Amino acid sequence: MPTYMSHPTDEQLNALNMAMDRQSFKVVAYAGAGKTTTLKLIGERLRGRGLYLAFNKAIATEARGKFPEHVDCRTFHSLAYRHVPRDITAKLSLPRFSPKRLGDDLGLQTVQVRRQMDGVYKYVNLTPAKLARFVSDAISYFCSTHASYPAPRHLQFPNWMMDADQEQLRETLYPAVEKRWLQSIDPRHPAGIGHDIYLKLWALSKPSIPADFILFDEAQDADPLMMGILTQQSKQVIYVGDAHQQIYEWRGAVNAMKKLPLPQTLLTQSFRFGEPIAEVANTLLKALQEDIPLKGNPARTSSTERISAHGSKDAILCRTNAAAMVQLLTGLKLGHRVALQADTERMLKFCQAAENLKHGKSAYGVPELAYFYNWSDVQEYAETSEGSDLKTLVKLVDDHGTQVLSQAVNSLTEVNNADYIISTAHKAKGLEWGRVQLDDDFYYDLTTHGIKISPEELRLLYVACTRAQGTLDIQNIQGLISGLQAGKKVIYGS
Repeated sequence: MPTYMSHPTDEQLNALNMAMDRQSFKVVAYAGAGKTTTLKLIGERLRGRGLYLAFNKAIATEARGKFPEHVDCRTFHSLAYRHVPRDITAKLSLPRFSPKRLGDDLGLQTVQVRRQMDGVYKYVNLTPAKLARFVSDAISYFCSTHASYPAPRHLQFPNWMMDADQEQLRETLYPAVEKRWLQSIDPRHPAGIGHDIYLKLWALSKPSIPADFILFDEAQDADPLMMGILTQQSKQVIYVGDAHQQIYEWRGAVNAMKKLPLPQTLLTQSFRFGEPIAEVANTLLKALQEDIPLKGNPARTSSTERISAHGSKDAILCRTNAAAMVQLLTGLKLGHRVALQADTERMLKFCQAAENLKHGKSAYGVPELAYFYNWSDVQEYAETSEGSDLKTLVKLVDDHGTQVLSQAVNSLTEVNNADYIISTAHKAKGLEWGRVQLDDDFYYDLTTHGIKISPEELRLLYVACTRAQGTLDIQNIQGLISGLQAGKKVIYGS
C-alpha cells in the first residue's frame, strides 16, 4: 500500500478488489468516508488510460494534483468541447439575445393567464420577453435529458399557473421551442449559446469516451444526459457517490446511485467526525429508510453541544439565501468579520428587482418577481399560502431596505480572514468545518401525530449535519431530531 493508505479499511480494500475485476460497479460512500482516498488508490492500481470525471472545473483541477499521470481529470463539458465542430463552439463567444430580442425573433405575442391567490383569480400578462424565457428554459431542460428532440413536456411553468393555462401555453409555445433549438445548432444564426448546447450535441452523437476506465465522482447528482452517455460506454465505469446526498433534484439530477442496476460496495466508516455526530446523521438516514448505519470515527472527539451567540464557531448553515442574509446582518451588527457562501448574485438581483418594482419598472432576471407589476402585489402574494416561500425575503426588504441589504453583501470578509462563514446547506456540500451551527429555517412540521418532512429536506439536513468535525450545534432542529429518535411517525410531504 502507498504511505497515504497505510491502514485501509476492509471496505476500501473491497472497493479496490472490485475495481481490479475490471467490471463496472458503484461505490456508495457516506459522508467523510474516504471517498477521494479510495478513488486515488483505484486509479493508481488500474492499468491503462484512466479518466476521472467531475461536475465542475475546480474539482477536476484539484483532482489533477492527486491522481497519477495515467488518469486524466476532466469535466463532461471539457470532453464534449473537444469533439464538437468549432463553428458550434464559436457561438459561445457571440452575444446572447436578450429575452425581448428573442421574443421578437421568435414572433411571440403577449398572452394572458390566471394566478390563484388564496382562491381568488388575478390575471397576469405574459409579455413576449417573459414567454421567451420559458422557451430558453425549455431548451436548457431538454439539454439535461436523454431525449433526442425537444418536446412540449420540456416547457415548464410556475406552479401558480392554472393547469388549463399551462396546457394551452405548451401548445402555443412548442413551435418556438423547436425553432430555438434549430437556431442554437445552426452556425449561421447570430445568437450566442450556453455550454449545455454543445454538451447535448456531443451526447446525441453517441460518443465513445477515449479511456480504458472511468471514475465518475458525485454520481448521485448526475442528470439523465450524463447517465445516458456513461451507460452507453463499453469500458469499465466506476460510479461513486451517496444517494442520501442527492440535493439537486430541482436541477434534474436523477440519483443514479439508486437507479443503476450494478453491483455495489459500501464506504460507511466516516473519518470526519465521532459517534455523537454520526448518531444525528443516522437518525436522519433511518428516516430516509436506510438500514445500513454510518460509523463515527473512534479517534475523533465530537459533540452536539450548543454554541452560544458569542461562542466560537466556524460556520452557520442555513436552508435559504434569505436566512443567510438575516445571519449576515446580525453578524455585521455584532461587529463580526463574516464570509458568506450563498447565492449573493441572486440576492443583489432580488434587491434590484424589488427596487424596480417599487418604481413601477419590470423585474427581469428574478423568476420569483417576474410576474408582478409593483411591490405591493409582491407583499400581498407573500402573505398567501402560495407565496409563503417569498415571505422572509420580502420582510428583509421591507425591514431594512434594498440599499442596506446590498451594502451588507458588499461588506463581506474573505474566507481566510473571517471569524466564521455563513453558508446555505447546498453551498456547503463537499466542505467541512470544526464547529458548525445549524439555523432554524429548515422545512418540517412537528405535530402531535408525527413529523411532516420531505425526503429532499431529510437529505439536505443529512448533508448539513455531516459538515461538522468537532461540534455540531443542532439546537435549532432539536425538536426534529428528538422526535425522530423517539420513533414519531414520519409523514413524507413536499
